[in-house]
Amino acid sequence: MARRAKIRIEDDDAELNITSLMDIMTIILVFLLKSYSTEEITVTPSEDLSLPNSTATLKPQLAVNTVVTKAAITVDGVDIVAVSGGAVDPGQKRGTLISPLFDRLKDLADREKANAERPGYSPFTGRLLLQIDRDVPFSLVREVMYTAGQAQFGEFKFVVYGQEG
Repeated sequence: MARRAKIRIEDDDAELNITSLMDIMTIILVFLLKSYSTEEITVTPSEDLSLPNSTATLKPQLAVNTVVTKAAITVDGVDIVAVSGGAVDPGQKRGTLISPLFDRLKDLADREKANAERPGYSPFTGRLLLQIDRDVPFSLVREVMYTAGQAQFGEFKFVVYGQEG
């Protein structure tokens, strides 16, 4: 019994050493500060996409990402419609409206509007981030922009390669 009492006394005299805890917290803080990004988004163009160069210095903003290449039109990483010879198959269009693209963008607009009514969500901006290959004809760009406008996306942000320097 005397032995147990002695052990309890030694436990009561133990001191808390916070040096190692402070070291760990400092390392975590430095890691979080280094990994924190001040830019809203990072845009990584696909390999089959050749973007034009520009001297623009504006940073990309968070928006629905639409990619137009020589082979396809993609929305948020999902292929929507094939492109052949710089044009969409006429069976996929109603005049200048690209039907599959309109359906996808309209669904996204409706979803963003529904989310905007919830607390904590930002309002629907109708912003579209366009990555368009430099060799795509303007007629296709016009059709994509018209279709997006009909789906209530009226603010276009074009992605280009920035000049270093």
